This record gives sequence, structure tokens and C-alpha cells, in this order.
Amino acid sequence: MFLAQVGHCYPQHLADFPQQLKELLSYNHTVLDADLRMTFCKALILLRNKNLINPTSLLELFFELLRCHDKLLRKTLYTHIVTDIKNINAKHKNNKLNTTLQNFMYTMLQDSNPTAAKISLDVMIELYRRNIWNDAKTVNVITTACFSKVTKILVAGLTFFLGKDEDEKKDSDSESEKHKKKKKPEVFNFSAIHLIHDPQGKYSMHTCSS
Repeated sequence: MFLAQVGHCYPQHLADFPQQLKELLSYNHTVLDADLRMTFCKALILLRNKNLINPTSLLELFFELLRCHDKLLRKTLYTHIVTDIKNINAKHKNNKLNTTLQNFMYTMLQDSNPTAAKISLDVMIELYRRNIWNDAKTVNVITTACFSKVTKILVAGLTFFLGKDEDEKKDSDSESEKHKKKKKPEVFNFSAIHLIHDPQGKYSMHTCSS
């Protein structure tokens, strides 16, 4: 963490430091001590915030680390991924980076680890709702979740296209707030469906084939 803190002061001496950390995590994340693994990730996040790491390779590594059986780590990585992509697109859309990450996330949605696949889906949905990734490519990647064999991924995908606010599911809501919501007519937002390539054809063909 100390080296990460002073990395920008010694660009020549620490030129290889980010790559060394990434390689340590990439090859050893399954056997590393949980605290040490978290420290490495936090150091990389700090280096990324100082713009000393290319975002593409780091985000791809963090998506792979979502497979770890470490809830706190997954939460930390999720927050960073969403925040970093938001900051990258703050002034103007970085289409090249977005396309690269969207293609990578398409493969993550097919990941054999259901937790990693579900969090990847959550990232895409969150970025869509924040109007950061609200393009047709994102929506059409999310459509693959609607045909997942994993129930929680399937439900998340369908809920997204129904336009329902998932905040209603949070247990943090008080009973009185839930009661008030029940009185109000449900509002649905189907805007994402309009971005699907041939939505009727895609779903009708899948239904007929199955």
C-alpha cells in the first residue's frame, strides 16, 4: 500500500509494480490469504485512481476475481468497476473501451461460476440505469441472461426488461413505505426492450425452438 501511495512519485522505479501486483493476483488469487488478496486489490485500485494502470486490463482482472468465495472482496470490486466505468465516461463516451469491456462481459455472463456471472449482469444493469451504458449493445448482451439456466440470473434479466425498480425488494424499506408503495399503481419502463435487435423475432424464435 505504501508503494501504491507513492507510485506517482517514482514512475521509473515503480514502472513494473502494477503489473507485478496484477500477475500475483491473476495466478494466485485462489490460494492467497483473503486479507492479503484484498490489500493487493486495494493497492491496484489506488494505482488506478492515480491513472498509473490501464483500465481495460485491470477491470478484466477484477471481473475474473469475482469468482472468489469472498463476499467482501466481490462487493469492493463491484463498487470499483461501476465507479471506474462511470468516471471513464464522465466527460465523453469512451466507445473503444466500452466495446472492449462489453465484449468481455458477454463472456462473463456465460461464466460457469454463477456468482461471477450474476455480478457481471448486475454491473451492466447498474450502468444502464445510470445512463452510462444505455446503448443497444449493452441491452442485447443483457438479453442473454433471459435464457440462462441459473434462476437468479434469469430472474434478474427478466426483471430488468420489465422495468421494475429492484429497490422495492430491499429489506431496508420500512413497512410503512412498502404500504405506501402498494397504494400507488405500478410503473413499468419498457425502454430497454426497444433497443433489442428484432425483439419479437428473437423471443418468438427461441420459444418455438424450445
